This record gives sequence, structure tokens and C-alpha cells, in this order.
Amino acid sequence: MNLIVFLVALVLALAQQAAPPPQSQSPPRPPQQQHSSQGPWNNDIVVMQISPSGATKVHTFERAGVSTIARLADGRLLAAFQNFPSDDQVNFDRVAASFSSDEGATWTKPAPIVVEGMTEGLMRPFDPTLVPLDDGRVRIYFTSNRDKEFAKSTPEIYSAIGTDGISYTFEPGVRFAIEGRGVIDCAVVRSKEGDKSGEKEIFHMFAPDNGTTQEMKAQMGQQVQQQMRGAKGNDQQSQRPKQRKEPAYASNGYHATSSDGLTFTRVADVKAPERSKFLGCAVSDGEKMLFFGTGPAKWPLTSEDGVKWTAGKEPLRVEGADPGAVRLKNGYWLVTMTSRPVRSGGFELQGK
Repeated sequence: MNLIVFLVALVLALAQQAAPPPQSQSPPRPPQQQHSSQGPWNNDIVVMQISPSGATKVHTFERAGVSTIARLADGRLLAAFQNFPSDDQVNFDRVAASFSSDEGATWTKPAPIVVEGMTEGLMRPFDPTLVPLDDGRVRIYFTSNRDKEFAKSTPEIYSAIGTDGISYTFEPGVRFAIEGRGVIDCAVVRSKEGDKSGEKEIFHMFAPDNGTTQEMKAQMGQQVQQQMRGAKGNDQQSQRPKQRKEPAYASNGYHATSSDGLTFTRVADVKAPERSKFLGCAVSDGEKMLFFGTGPAKWPLTSEDGVKWTAGKEPLRVEGADPGAVRLKNGYWLVTMTSRPVRSGGFELQGK
């Protein structure tokens, strides 16, 4: 199964999971809940340190996906991701956060984030993106909608802001949306742009084009059917969806810019190399932007304006989907990626 097929299955399956109301209104769940063998809880997040000598795995977040990672003002690393603990039904399929004080070697136990003041009717946040600000605060961008059925409620990008990486306050309004097309899995980067006469900060937002809500729903249905057929086999390969031709829009990416990180204006779409997607993370090294995406492209791509992207001269050869990335103090990269399914079989979700 190529990464693109796996990625779409992962993201769409994740976004379709039934979810409770916002955290402050979540009713208690039954003591146990049976989950099928197919789902994003069968994936892990793998944390890799990338150096000139190669990639080294330094940590694993089990039963998790769609990660983001950033450096806080105090020097610690903060990772956030969709978490599927098998022993905590209240926080199952919610965004969790974990901290590292030793450059990614060890991490704290994932703890669920809390977003206060969400607009009534919005589902819980999913698919997070972390963006540290100059004043020490952290903004988290995420996807939400009002119904688990995309055709009834189009997914859009929202945001919240906080100081400790766990507790956030909802920022009213929609950050980015396209009528009739679900926008999920955004990546946001702050970039200093301009010339000697005046430099200004621009927030760039990118998100993969997954088609219309009807196309997303149909694609998700096809993936589920393929997974169910594959689950009848006994080996790992038979449980993976069969490869199929990706739709024409698979390499397109939405692009929007903002001067304050809140009001975004859509600009011309970007296009990833063949069989790859702008699904991952965007970072800045102070001079240019880098995008770590999904697929066989020579990641990271680099750009000075977010419009024209160039393949990396020394691409990172690491298998995984929807990566997050941060530069370490020693100059290496720390990359978090969603793995292929590493387990199968249903389980009973235990309450706490």
C-alpha cells in the first residue's frame, strides 16, 4: 500500500469517528465500548531523529496519529496528536499533548488538551497544528465541524490559544474554509518576508485538497470496503487496502495567507510533486520555509514565498505519513510520523 492510499484512509477514517460534544459538555460513556479491528487506533506515531548518518527512532506514541511538534519559549518540545488510548474512553479520539525536556529522547505521558469556549454545536478538535508565538503563547489550529457526516457539515479550520500547551481558549470564528470542500489537516508557518525597506510577518496556511465533501465520503467508503476485504486474510499484507489510482486532485494543496494568524485569505493553490501531497507540516529556518509532506517527493520542499517550491537537495528518507518536524539544538531534525497499521483485532475500550 503506498503512502497516499494509506494517508487518505487514515485521515478520512479519523475525521469520521463519532465524537461527543465539546469537552466541557461531554456526557459519560458506557463502561465498555467494543471497537472493530480497523481504525486509526491501530497506528502509532514514530519519533525519529534525522542526522547526516541516517534516521534513528527515539520514541513511539502508541495508538495515535496526525501529529504536530513545536518548540516552546522555555526550550521544551511540545507534541500534539490524535490519541486513541485503550484504557481511557473519556479521552478516546481526542487531541493529546506530550512534552520533552531532553530534545525528544523522553516524553511525558500524553494528556488531553482542553479548549474552553468552543462555539456551541462544534465537535471536538481534531488534526492539530501547533504554532508558537513571539509572546510565549501557543496557538493551536485544528479541524472541526458540526456533524460526523461531511455531507451535512463541511469540515473547517478553527483555532485556540494558550500558554501551557494543555489549556486553550477558543478564538471565535473560522480561520479557513471552502464552500463544499472539506478542509482538514492544515499546516501553518510564520514567515518573515519583505525587503530592506520593510519586513513583515506572514502566516501561511496549507492543506491538502481532498475534493468535495461527496468525493471525500465516497473515497472513505471505498477504503473501508477494501480494509474489510483485507481483514479476512491472516497476514499483515492482506489487511492493507489494495492500491488504486489516486484522483486528479491528490497533489493539489490549498494555500492561504494572513497578517495576524486569524483572518486568512485564499491565494493560488500549490501543487506537490506527483503522487505526493501537501499533508504534513511547514516550518521556517529564518530565511525560507520548508514543507515536510507525504509521498515519494524529495522532502522537505523549500520556498521563499510559499508559492514556488523546490525539491530538497538532501531529502529525508523516512517512511511515514503526515509528519511534524522541529529543528533540534544540535542542528538535526526531529520528525514525528504516523506509521502504517502495526496491530489488528478489536478491543474493548475500558473506562476510567
